[in-house]
Amino acid sequence: MEYEFGRDIIDRPYARFSMGHEAFGHWLVDELGEDQARLAGVQQQVARLLAGQGWEYELAGREFSLQLSRDEVVVRSNALGYEVELPPEEDEEELSCYDDELQAGCGLQDFAELLVAWRTFLQGDRG
Repeated sequence: MEYEFGRDIIDRPYARFSMGHEAFGHWLVDELGEDQARLAGVQQQVARLLAGQGWEYELAGREFSLQLSRDEVVVRSNALGYEVELPPEEDEEELSCYDDELQAGCGLQDFAELLVAWRTFLQGDRG
């Protein structure tokens, strides 16, 4: 999973991720943003799971939800929970690329490293 952090022209943070992991960028920006307390809370849950304490953790957000287990992390758009009737001319295969931006997964250790990188970016960015 490759990513890049930065700020746009109006000073909002952004996170760009490699194909297939785009949902992590949306989750970081839209759900965590620059909220250090919320970031610390998620990091605590990750550390707890990495230490073998507990089995799962879920954090429902406005747009994206986070599911943690000892083995993997899944970020999923809340919109995926709704059934949408597609017009007959719409092909599901054409929409699969868009779906990649709505859900992504990775290992728990990789996610822990991502959170550290996001915190470092935010702290260093305002240094």
